[in-house]
Amino acid sequence: MTRNFQLLSALTFAGIASFGSAAEDSLDEVLVTAQRRSERLQDVPAAISALSGDSLNDLHLQGNSDLAQRVPSLSFDVLGPGESTLSIRGLGTSYGLAPAVSYYVNETPLDIRTDGYAGAPDIDFFDVDRVEVLRGPQGTLYGSSAMGGALRIITAQPNPAAVAVNAEVGGSNMERGGAGYSVKSAVNLPLSSDAAIRFVGTYEHIPGYINRVIPGDYSAAEPVTTLAQRRINDADIKSGRVIATWKPIDSLTITPSFAISRIEAADKLTTFSNLPEYTVAGYAASPTTSRLTVGNLAVTYDAGFASILSSTSVLSRGVDALNDFTLFWANLAPAFGLTYPPNTPGTDFTTSRNSGFVQELRLTSPTDQRLRWVAGAYFSRFRQHSTETTGSADFAAALGQTDSPVLYHFDQAVIDQQTAVFADLTFRILPQLEITAGERYYELRDSLENRQEGALAAPSQPLVHAKAGGNSPRVVLTYHPVADATLYATAARGYRPGGPNVGLPTTIGCSLNDAYRPLYDPDSVWNYELGAKTEFWQRRVSVDVAAYRIDWKNVQQAVTDPGCGYIFVANAGSARSKGVEVEINAKPLDALRVWLSGSYTDAQYQSIVAAFQQASAVQPGDDVPDVPKRKVNVGAEYTVSFGNYQSYLRLDWSHLGSVPTGFTYRDTRPAYSSLDGAIGFRGERYEASLYGHNLTNTDGILSIQEGTADSYGSVFNSRMFIPPRTVGIDLKMHF
Repeated sequence: MTRNFQLLSALTFAGIASFGSAAEDSLDEVLVTAQRRSERLQDVPAAISALSGDSLNDLHLQGNSDLAQRVPSLSFDVLGPGESTLSIRGLGTSYGLAPAVSYYVNETPLDIRTDGYAGAPDIDFFDVDRVEVLRGPQGTLYGSSAMGGALRIITAQPNPAAVAVNAEVGGSNMERGGAGYSVKSAVNLPLSSDAAIRFVGTYEHIPGYINRVIPGDYSAAEPVTTLAQRRINDADIKSGRVIATWKPIDSLTITPSFAISRIEAADKLTTFSNLPEYTVAGYAASPTTSRLTVGNLAVTYDAGFASILSSTSVLSRGVDALNDFTLFWANLAPAFGLTYPPNTPGTDFTTSRNSGFVQELRLTSPTDQRLRWVAGAYFSRFRQHSTETTGSADFAAALGQTDSPVLYHFDQAVIDQQTAVFADLTFRILPQLEITAGERYYELRDSLENRQEGALAAPSQPLVHAKAGGNSPRVVLTYHPVADATLYATAARGYRPGGPNVGLPTTIGCSLNDAYRPLYDPDSVWNYELGAKTEFWQRRVSVDVAAYRIDWKNVQQAVTDPGCGYIFVANAGSARSKGVEVEINAKPLDALRVWLSGSYTDAQYQSIVAAFQQASAVQPGDDVPDVPKRKVNVGAEYTVSFGNYQSYLRLDWSHLGSVPTGFTYRDTRPAYSSLDGAIGFRGERYEASLYGHNLTNTDGILSIQEGTADSYGSVFNSRMFIPPRTVGIDLKMHF
């Protein structure tokens, strides 16, 4: 870390001689509330990426995948259209686990346990004020699901000053796909001098680009197939939001809100590697429908000595997924003494119903005093009810089961409850030197109960409870050598709850029964970080650098049993993640803005639990799966103004290095690069743009999966790709 600190110091002081007062053509000042108070981004002693609503709009960013291209150390795994799991600095999640990156919309955390199809939802960035990505453990202020960091979406707020309307209409065409289109609108209505309400509605159709063929022999390297349907994976995404604000007195603000979204995907994003590109084999479609509703009541009172916030949230999340499971039965045939081929068509239907209640009470001291503090209490309770029904009439008949085609039924209820109190104090030792000390004490309670029936069933799991408690401290030392420079050193702890497992069958060839445990423990991390933030050349250039080391204990890992394809969670060992992150923004000319960001992440297992030494494809010293080592994003925007009008040209290039994947198998996702661009014209009330995503039409692989439902031996595996080249037109209106 000494060499890293020397690097940070050199970058910090390289431009001190050039510091001066801000010019009119300096970089835009960004305010964030990442530390639960409004602060200038460059003054916050933490690694934070913030994108304003204008930047999100200009770059045509539409979800978590677009965001991950541009934020250092942020990566994602696709679960399906509009659904993903997030990872920061190598700390991520997978099937059955609580999130490792907390996902907030305003004051509401959407931290629902992953179940294979439900993850972090894609929230439409239309009418969003900004997005903040906090990198590194945020357990003190954000709790158990912020072990890797936090992503916060801050929506635009109602304004009592004037009526305002924003509208957007767009159309696009995708290579190998069809037409996409979208309609979005936001209306702000003043109700009085101290009250207003804002309505937001969006609809988007995403074209499909994957073809489905009738399966041939799955064991053949080049099977003979017949085309069944083209462009199967189109999706419709709808969302609505209502938010109001009322200030009955100057010191009191009441903000109720309600949001709803729905994603209807006609099929999965999966393709098979032994078929022509962008092709999957199956007898039936595999649609997914997900729904999200969030209600929140935020009440803020300025008591003088502190701002008091009460945030009450109620949320509901539902996912229904139907899958063609013909490949699954082909893999299981030998375990039941059946020959393969022929194929035995079958399906798998899963449902997930999630409900949550979150209450937080938080006190924040005024900013302009020597001792600043944040303190509060937190309570959350999430309930997840999941079902799965798997069947095949032909397979059941081959086994002599004639009364029902159902060979497996699963019904499970999981409850996660968290209670915590926290405090975070910052003391100004000297005018240029501050120290921050924070602590969070928490108690986690989890319960699980499931019932399993059928030829594939594991033993049912009677009601089982898990309980854990602990603390999540942090210490930060901050030094401001000059007004526009911040140096900091941080030590912080993050954590994630453990929980009960779902069970593992004993009769269909599972090979990890001896390693399976009914309960898995919480995992935790310690993050040690040095960082520097500087602005110079009259704030035309900003440079942010962070170097870190994370020690990860009791790593929670979703393990796919190689013998039967069942998934369970285990504490697989320990890991260490080390890395460097850089963000540079510059405005060398009033008409030109350039940016560069990048990260290097070296996440490796330090130890593997003995029970998995033989079954795992990962050994001590190997990379943690699904963590990109290298990420780079570079872009530029050039504008030409004439009167009240402006034209612009923007290019944005991203590179993702190769990514190791798999725990009980081992593969590598190849490196890839992609280019986005836009050319547009904007006036006071209107804007038109021609844009393109993946202009190089790169076949970037997002996911490689193996297992009974995803591959056949060493013949092929399942893959997901980034969408092909897409070119579109957007028309925007502001009144």
